Amino acid sequence: MQDWAILEKLWQRQCDPRHRSSTDDTALWRRQVQLLYANNIAHPVALKFLTEERPTLQAFYDWIERERASYHLLQEQHDTIEPEYRLSPEQVEFWQTNGYLVLPQVIAADACAASCDVIWEYLNASPQDPASWYSTQTAQQGLMLPLYNHPRLNTNRASKRVRAAYEQLYGSRAIYKTIDHLSFNPPETAQFTFRGNDLHWDVSLALPIPERYQGLLYLSDCTASEGAFHCVPGFQHEIANWLSQLKPGDDARRIAPQTLKAQAVPGKAGDFVIWHQALPHCATPNRGKTPRMVQYLTYIPDGDTEHPVWI
Repeated sequence: MQDWAILEKLWQRQCDPRHRSSTDDTALWRRQVQLLYANNIAHPVALKFLTEERPTLQAFYDWIERERASYHLLQEQHDTIEPEYRLSPEQVEFWQTNGYLVLPQVIAADACAASCDVIWEYLNASPQDPASWYSTQTAQQGLMLPLYNHPRLNTNRASKRVRAAYEQLYGSRAIYKTIDHLSFNPPETAQFTFRGNDLHWDVSLALPIPERYQGLLYLSDCTASEGAFHCVPGFQHEIANWLSQLKPGDDARRIAPQTLKAQAVPGKAGDFVIWHQALPHCATPNRGKTPRMVQYLTYIPDGDTEHPVWI
């Protein structure tokens, strides 16, 4: 693995008292996260290991190598052969107009079912026992599950069809995949209400909004009323003008849910949704009969940076 010095700084920040008061460096942090992703390690997992185990630097390096080797050993048992995949001109045109795109059936139905089984096992819940869907909420962060490393989930992340779509939309092969959460959104009841966020952005609204795209994989069928992803189509073309019309002191993030009309983007198990990060988006209350399950997967361009000011 390259760039040990960059990961050494991560270890120093967490485990060496002489460096804990160092000034935050957003660019360095993003590079550290990218290197962890390259070794198939989610950054919350790495931070948990560092803060709980307080390893020596060599022990940290050894842990990275073990995690890396374990990932590759497990994936050899789940590798699949996929055909080449390119978006059609119609898909590209739809993307350019609307800023989102649904890629149908990029993951097979049996793989989605196996992925859902991973979630049920993690939650110690059962699809046949609705009471168990709600007793597991303490294991979640809102709708999100901190479940990162599993061979089935990693195989979904390794989808060549998904990566090819991101490469085509970015116009570059110099991209890297994130290791992100899953989502478990059970139906609302008289005792349980939706725990997700309202219409929002995951990026600073300081202009210009960088060309970066996000994505999710539906692991279960999801109609418009069953907790579907929602977004405001085409808003990547409108956001600059919309922001310019706000009054001084207006909070764009508070106003957006009150004034913008989001559209449902339903999908079948195995469908993948990509959207431009300039689109305000959200999950929605599940008014169906079974939980909505989703796996998030984003590809980010190499060298991508965040705006230093968060608005």
